[in-house]
Amino acid sequence: MNTETLEGLMACPLFNGISQDEVIEMMHTIRYRLLSYRKGDLFAMAGNPCLYADIVVSGEMAASLMGPSGRIVRITMHHSGNMLAPAFIFAQDNHYPVTVEALKDTQVFRVSAADMERLLQTDSRLARNYIRILSNIISYLTKKVGMLSMTVKEKIELFLEEECKRQQTRLLSINMTRQEMADYFGIQKYSLQRSLKELQDEGTIRIDGRTIQLL
Repeated sequence: MNTETLEGLMACPLFNGISQDEVIEMMHTIRYRLLSYRKGDLFAMAGNPCLYADIVVSGEMAASLMGPSGRIVRITMHHSGNMLAPAFIFAQDNHYPVTVEALKDTQVFRVSAADMERLLQTDSRLARNYIRILSNIISYLTKKVGMLSMTVKEKIELFLEEECKRQQTRLLSINMTRQEMADYFGIQKYSLQRSLKELQDEGTIRIDGRTIQLL
């Protein structure tokens, strides 16, 4: 296992509290593959079965849905250390609800569902971390549902707060165009731009291209 792959695994919440040596030893007990995707490659189409435990170890992927107007709406981003569709690996209906594609050259660490189940059964720390991952997904989806009743400004503020936590800085680098942001919120681009301007005029944020500073 190369250094980049190991670093990607160690960034995954599944291995929180577990040392590198222990992770390497675990990997010796199972079969795994390292898959490579070029920028623009499809990882999965909505409706495909989810048969493996997949972890992004380098690069970046995006999960998207087709909106009612036919426009592609980006749902979430996957970075190094993120598990792909962990809630569907053992689900009765284990089909991807979204289409996932590589935004950059990306490598994915793949383990069969059977081997993942074996790991979870043999180490309680892994099982606990996996439960926490699923709980965080439920929390995230609950917030997304709650966003349906929010104003556009409230949606933007919540998004920026989450990005602040993820990037661990108040000077945020937004890797989406304004149109992609509007699609993410399910609103018109004009509404997004108007609300961003209002937040800036109020002194809540400062905008410089794709950089947004929380004041």
